[in-house]
Formats: sequence, C-alpha cells, structure tokens
Amino acid sequence: MSIMNKEQISILTAPFLHHTFAYGLDSIEANGFRSIELWGASPHFCLDDDTPEGHTARIREINQMLKDRGLKMTVFHPEQCRQYPINIASPIPYVRNYSINMMKQYLEDTAAFETDKMMLHPGWEYVDSPSEDNFLRLVESVQILSEKAEELGIVMVMEEMSAAVSLFARDLSHLEKLIKSVNSPWVKAGLDLIQAENNAETISDFCSRLGLPAHVHFADRKEGYAALGKGDFAFAGRLEELEQLGYKDTISLSLWGADFYKDPDEALRACADWFRFRS
Repeated sequence: MSIMNKEQISILTAPFLHHTFAYGLDSIEANGFRSIELWGASPHFCLDDDTPEGHTARIREINQMLKDRGLKMTVFHPEQCRQYPINIASPIPYVRNYSINMMKQYLEDTAAFETDKMMLHPGWEYVDSPSEDNFLRLVESVQILSEKAEELGIVMVMEEMSAAVSLFARDLSHLEKLIKSVNSPWVKAGLDLIQAENNAETISDFCSRLGLPAHVHFADRKEGYAALGKGDFAFAGRLEELEQLGYKDTISLSLWGADFYKDPDEALRACADWFRFRS
C-alpha cells in the first residue's frame, strides 16, 4: 500500500495552537485522517501547565478524546525550542539538568500515550561561542536519555532543524555526526523533507549515510512549510522514492508556522482535497 494513502498520514497538531485541542481533533477526523503527531505545547499539553496529578489526568483525557474519534497517536513531539527554557546542551548545569529531567518525564508520557516514538531536539549553543565541548555535552545528555528510552521501549527521533533553531543539527552532516556519536539503537535519525530540500540534500544522501529514516515529516514548500498543492515542492515524488527504497514507517504532515494559526482547518481541508483529487 502506498505511503501516500491519506489514512497512513499522521497530522502534526501544531497548527491548532490557538484553537482548542478538541477543535483540532475534530478537524483531523472530519478531513479523513486517522492519526496524529501530538505537539506537546501549552495550552494543549505541557508539563508545566498543571500539577503532577492534573498532568496524569490530562493524558487520560487526551487518550479518551482520541478513542472517541477513532484516532491514534503515532508520535509524541514535545516542544523544546521556541517557547520554553529547555536546552539539553546548556552549559548552565541547572538548565541542562532541568531539561534532561523534563525529557525523561516526556518519555514516560510517550509510553502513557501508547506510542513508541518521541521527537527529541538537540538544544542549542551560542552562535558566537561554538565549541566541541558543547557538542560533547549534548551527546552525553542524549545518551543519558537513551537509557530511559530503552527502559520504556521508546525510540527518540532526531532530525535536521533550521539553523535558527539549532546549529547542532542544521544539515545532514551535523545530524549524522550527532547520531553516530550518540551511538544508541534508541536514538534514530528522522527525515524532514523540507529541511533536506532547503539544504539541497537528496533522499539518497540521507539513506546512504544514515539508512532509512525512523520517521518522516513532509509538506509542500513555499518559503517554508505549505499546505499540499499550495507550493512548489515535488513532495509526492520524494515519498514515492522512499516507498521504492522500502520505507514503511511513520510519516507526518507538518504544517509549521504562525500563518496557519488563524485558520488551520482551511489548510487541512486543502491537504485533504489534494488527496481526494489525486485518488
């Protein structure tokens, strides 16, 4: 079965940040998608939003909301960069330890959501003060987290990110260095097709250096992430190439950016229409 089958595509929930979580799930269900990648950010789901008891109750509530709509969660993607003081590579011991402990809790949450993948971001270093020590501190942090991941049976996925987010994984070479330095079966490389395109990298480049990805993010492309059919990116061909290479793992439609916040349902309807016209 083609990985471009709509029912095999998970929807990243980030575009619904300024809507209620129930609205987002209703939109995903109404547009014919069957799974989500939960973006763990306030106000939908964040460790600091509630007491420990309330946090546990919120997990149960989200699981029930998914069940009620016939949806499932394939990946948990806790926010780690843009809004919160989380940096597992921080030179400040308090910040680093706080960040590691938060990611350990999010690994527990991943298991509680009955999925086995969590996106992990590499943190960041100062642009004007890069060093190998910073990188080694990051590697050690990820290795510490990999022990918790192994205990829970969770795969942590790390992928290329914009240099504005993290210099540690700004292109394939840096991601490869990170994954191979951590050297854990519980830490695997994911493929963000938009970031790869921005860096003029091919799927063959990725697979020859890191093997098949553990997870894939895709969208159309037009000065960033765009709804399907609204950009200039041959994403369908990229996905078909992955399929020909034997990729059968998880894939998420990722509509990042504040442009989607006002009316995320419009963008999701456009994506659903793209699938309908393609079939």
